[in-house]
Amino acid sequence: MALPATHIRFAAVIAKRLAVTDMGAYLSGTLYPDSRWVTGIDRQQTHGRRCLDPGFACDDFTTGWHIHCLCDCIQGDVHSGLLGGLSEMTPDARWIRMSAAKTVQDMNDAVQEDLEARLSLLTHRRTPNGESGDAVDAYLGFVRRAYRRPGKLDWSDYARLWRDVGLDRQRISQIAHQVQRLFADDILVPRLQGAFERMVARWDSRFNVRHYQLKHIAEGDMHHDS
Repeated sequence: MALPATHIRFAAVIAKRLAVTDMGAYLSGTLYPDSRWVTGIDRQQTHGRRCLDPGFACDDFTTGWHIHCLCDCIQGDVHSGLLGGLSEMTPDARWIRMSAAKTVQDMNDAVQEDLEARLSLLTHRRTPNGESGDAVDAYLGFVRRAYRRPGKLDWSDYARLWRDVGLDRQRISQIAHQVQRLFADDILVPRLQGAFERMVARWDSRFNVRHYQLKHIAEGDMHHDS
């Protein structure tokens, strides 16, 4: 998964290309899928193939949700090209390496976006998979706390966010080690920090905005809530 600042920044840019009318619902939707870390909902329910279909986006919330899943896929492709050698790693080692790369990008994205204003809009609690609303709220609260300070985040902010969502300390330590290794690479770090522009360019080249006419405009109020 991309990390929250990257998701918010990507969603905010893509919103300008779409018919988004309620940024609060849209941004709440774009962070919703990763609430599964707290709610315990299976990843297929929040990130499955159906969520990648443009037809899944039937209102601002589900459009944000859909863009979240596209963001994950696009970032994965971009980072795989930048990092190289991932196919030779074990799945666990690959996940650690990718998580570290996402952290490096997210630190940069956090200072490129007015996160304070964006985070204040996260008031649309929805539970489309029947999960606990309190658990969804808890996840959004963890995100607000992690990004509460203006300016660049440091590693402790990310370590706390991962602890909050239940990642074990060993994996957090492994990610920290990989982050240190990445920051020691003077060639790779600027490329990861510039990955956002590649992600947006890839979206622009692959996706037709006409696919994203929100269905609720033509068909009335439709929701994926259970």
